[in-house]
Amino acid sequence: MKARTLERLDLLAAEKERRILEDISRHQATLAQIAQQRSVLSAYRQRLSVSWRDGAPVTAGQARSAGHFVTASQAADTQIDQMEARARQQLAAAFEALASTQAHRHSLEDTQAKAARIEARSFDRQQELALPWRKQAERGGAKP
Repeated sequence: MKARTLERLDLLAAEKERRILEDISRHQATLAQIAQQRSVLSAYRQRLSVSWRDGAPVTAGQARSAGHFVTASQAADTQIDQMEARARQQLAAAFEALASTQAHRHSLEDTQAKAARIEARSFDRQQELALPWRKQAERGGAKP
């Protein structure tokens, strides 16, 4: 494979690696947001629990609101769990893609190095064959 082609393939692989790293960063930010959402939800639940334990009188409207909150928080928990599972799966897939891309880039580097060695040997061989004493020796002349 030509050196220029290998360089282009490496550039494409580098761009793919950059995009994958951006995806990883985005998935990690999503997981951080999910952790923050869980923290907020837990704090609200804690406040509600403390208010019920105080034994202060509660109006029917407050009790109804608390019931709605409990129902909504359970639904939110389910949704947060689903979002987290999806984000973790996407993050794992991104890490696998990153490893694959890095392995591909490594093999391209090896191929580039091999092509450079072959080209250098070919150039050395051409230079050696182009020496004037070689040409004389091939024609039957004497070496200097």
